[in-house]
Amino acid sequence: MKTMKDPGLGSKFQKPIKRMMNQDGTYNIIRKGGLTKFQDYYKYLLDVSLGRFLFIILMIYIVINILFTCIYLGIGIEELKGVSEHQPPFFSAFFFSTQTFTTVGYGSVSPHGIGAEIVAMIEAFVGLLAFALATGLLYGRFSKPNAKIGFSKNIILTSFDGGQAIMFKSVNLRNNVLLKTKISAFIAMDKELGANNFMKEYFPLNLEVDTITFFPLTWTLVHKITDESPVIGMDVATLKLKNAEVFILIETFDETYSQDIVQKHSYAQNDWLENVKFDTNFRTNSNGELELYINELDNVVPIA
Repeated sequence: MKTMKDPGLGSKFQKPIKRMMNQDGTYNIIRKGGLTKFQDYYKYLLDVSLGRFLFIILMIYIVINILFTCIYLGIGIEELKGVSEHQPPFFSAFFFSTQTFTTVGYGSVSPHGIGAEIVAMIEAFVGLLAFALATGLLYGRFSKPNAKIGFSKNIILTSFDGGQAIMFKSVNLRNNVLLKTKISAFIAMDKELGANNFMKEYFPLNLEVDTITFFPLTWTLVHKITDESPVIGMDVATLKLKNAEVFILIETFDETYSQDIVQKHSYAQNDWLENVKFDTNFRTNSNGELELYINELDNVVPIA
C-alpha cells in the first residue's frame, strides 16, 4: 500500500479531524488572524452572491450621497439654486447629490456659490470613479472562469467486477463543451500514534478511467479495490471510524472561456453508502436521442 506526501492539508493533529474540505470545495478550516473577507474587499466582492453584491453597491451609493447631502446642508441650502420650498431641505440636497454623483444633472437644482460648486465638482469626480469601480467589479464577476460540475451526493462502496469498488458520479451542470477532462483522487485516513496524537495518512486512489476527451454525459468514477488499494478489507463503518475523506480535483478545458478550469470536491462521514449502486440517469427516447436527467444524479438502488 503506497502512501503519498501531505498535499498541503496537514498530517499531525491533537484530535481526529472529521472533515478537512467541504463538498463545495472550500476548506473546512477556521482561520484566525490574516485578512478577513472585508479587509480583502476585492476578493470578497468577486465571490459574494450576486444579490448581496448588488445590495452592498446600493448601500455604498446611498451612504456616499448622504455624506455629500450633509456637506451641502452644512454649507447652506441657499447655495443650491432652484430648491423647492415645498420639499424638506434634506431631500432637496439628497436628490441634487444623486444627480451630481451620477452626472445626470436634470437642471432643476444647480449649485450657486463657490462652496457648493467645489463640492459638486468633487462629487462628480468621486461618482465617475465609483461607477468605474462598480462596473469593473461587475464585469469581473461575470468574466471570471469557473466550473459548474456537479458531483453525486454520496460516494458508495459497492460490488464491482467480482470484487468491490469505490464509486462516485460527476456531471457538467452547464450546457457547454468541456474537453480533455481529468480527475485525480486521493483518500486521507486517521492513524492514531498515541494519546492526543493523531496523524493523517494520504493514499492515491487509482481510478479505472481518470481522463475523458468529451464530457457530455454523466461520468461514473471507479476505484477498484485490489491488494494494492488503501481501503482493502474495509467497510463503510471502518471508513467512518478512520474519518476517511476522499479528495477530488477535476481539471478540464472550457470552450466558453477558452482556458483550463479546475474544481475541488470532497466526500466524508455520512457521504459514504454501501450495499447500493448508482442508477442510470440517461436514457434513449423514441427518436433515438439521448436524454440526460441531471436531477437524477444522486439516485441509488439497492443491490439485489
